[in-house]
Amino acid sequence: MQTPNPETQLAWIKTQLGLNATEVHFDALAGDASLRRYYRVRANGRSCIFADASAEPGVTQTFVYCAKVFSDAGAKVPHLIAWDDELGYSLQEDVGDRQLLPLLTDQSVDAYYLSAMQMLSQVARATTRAIGLPAYNAERLRTELDVCEEWFIRGLLGMEPSAEFQKAQGDLDERLIGSALAQAQVLVHRDFHSRNLMVTDKELVAIDFQDAVIGPVTYDLVSLLKDCYCTWPRAQVKAWVETFYDRLDDGLKPATGGEFLRDFDLMGLQRHIKVLGVFARLYLRDGKPGYLPDLPRVIAYIEETLMLYSESEPSVAAFRPLWAEQIRPAFKHCDWYTACE
Repeated sequence: MQTPNPETQLAWIKTQLGLNATEVHFDALAGDASLRRYYRVRANGRSCIFADASAEPGVTQTFVYCAKVFSDAGAKVPHLIAWDDELGYSLQEDVGDRQLLPLLTDQSVDAYYLSAMQMLSQVARATTRAIGLPAYNAERLRTELDVCEEWFIRGLLGMEPSAEFQKAQGDLDERLIGSALAQAQVLVHRDFHSRNLMVTDKELVAIDFQDAVIGPVTYDLVSLLKDCYCTWPRAQVKAWVETFYDRLDDGLKPATGGEFLRDFDLMGLQRHIKVLGVFARLYLRDGKPGYLPDLPRVIAYIEETLMLYSESEPSVAAFRPLWAEQIRPAFKHCDWYTACE
């Protein structure tokens, strides 16, 4: 990994902001699950955010492109002040420190989520034909699902899945992939949740959108309503899904709300199986244990969906008992699991 160079960073920032000998103050900000580093930069009474993505070649160029795509689609994102693709640097508008997550309460969540869903419905209407973003295709979806076996089952749990389990998992994977590809394909943020939505005085602002793709219309909705960092009652989630369905253009949704709810839940199952592997990998490979306490919540989402669709979906019916017999006993006594029960 490339070592950040403070002198290079400072010189670049001063050039972009038109500063000479003015003192510039740096405050490191909490990062995300990537190798990028973020700093709040203050100078001449002005504040902006400096992002150093030098350890991830190409990310800055993609970030700049995606910022325009989302802005053109009607989503509020931070304004980009300056960027350098070669250095991997960017300066963007400072939208503050107020993440949505700590502001969510039983009293506030409905208004915030309705606002977020309004943003998603606008984004879903964006023209996708001319957008040069990758497709969330079968290969990509399958690769994500494979992360669970490699990093969660084999890596974190230290177990070898049986041939029977692998067969059932493969059949379930194909069902989830098929469901995702059968949905309307729209602009997808891919990590649209309460830690990536900032709250300003007037509106929600989406950040961390550089991994955007063209993919299933329910994907971002699942990221929001089945958030890996907070949980809401099933009845409330269903009501929000129905509201979103009603707001969507007819060409972007199936004939009935029940079909849309099924698509939503199966999309969530794909996402949460993937997340098990991603969170385990962040701990085992990247030395980031902070995501382990969120694994029980992700598991609860998986098990709820397996229960809800065990009668109507054959692949779920075959997979559910094997998960309960083979995987659940391997994690139910883990420290990260028992501490959250």
